[in-house]
Order: sequence, then structure tokens, then C-alpha cells
Amino acid sequence: MRSRRHPHAFLLLAALACPIWSWAGDVKIDHAWVRATAPGQKVAGAFMAITADRDMELVAGTTPRADHVELHFMRMDDGVMEMRELESIKLPKGKTVSLEPGGLHAMLIGLTSQVAAGEKVPMTLTFRDSQGKQENIDITLDAVSPRH
Repeated sequence: MRSRRHPHAFLLLAALACPIWSWAGDVKIDHAWVRATAPGQKVAGAFMAITADRDMELVAGTTPRADHVELHFMRMDDGVMEMRELESIKLPKGKTVSLEPGGLHAMLIGLTSQVAAGEKVPMTLTFRDSQGKQENIDITLDAVSPRH
């Protein structure tokens, strides 16, 4: 009996034997939510807790529910609200960075439709490591009432 060799079989076995490195394992995202909006409202804030296993940065976000996403910092200074766009949000190794109302957050701008409480809103976040490599992670934002 003649044996048949399959040149791709070795590659398949080698791939299965090697662990697959995943960024999703390096970044943990908890409590991801977006504030529900009123009819005609064109912006909404998105919030979450992000913990990275190594020094990284959140550099961008996208969602099919908005024209674009900006990263923002907000604070009150002598009774005046200051909000400014950021190029990135630093994620120090092992520290949880909270994106929350009144602080760091992602802003969905140019909403395509009202975000209703109870909806699930898809979002893709882009992270960059210290070597400049970027990776996208898909998440789902829970839409909650504005009183949250």
C-alpha cells in the first residue's frame, strides 16, 4: 500500500500545536454602555472600564451607529465644563482606566438614529501597543437611560 503525503497536513498540525496570540486576551473591557438619546439628538457618550495586561493606548473607535467616534476628556473647572478631544487614552499595564461621565469617554458623533434604552450598539475599538502595532477589538455597548 502506498502512502500519500499531504504537504499541508504538517502546517495544519503545527498551527494547531502553537498557541494563538490574541489581543483580546491583553485587553479586558467591562461595563461597556452608551447613554440613550432623545429623538433628533446627534451625539451620545460611551463609557467602559478598560484594563490592559501591558502598556497600551486606546486610539480610536468606530460604530455603524455614528459618523465617527472621538475620544474626549471632560472636567468642571470653576463651574465651567471643559471638554476636549484626545488623540489617545493611555492604558498603563495592569491599571483599570475608567471611561465615565464627567471624565474620559468616547463620543459617538453624527448618530444615524436615536439610541433607545435596552438596545445593543456595536462598536470597534482600536488599540496601539508600545511598538506601534494596532489591533481592533469588537465590543457591544448596552444602551441605558440618561438617568444612569
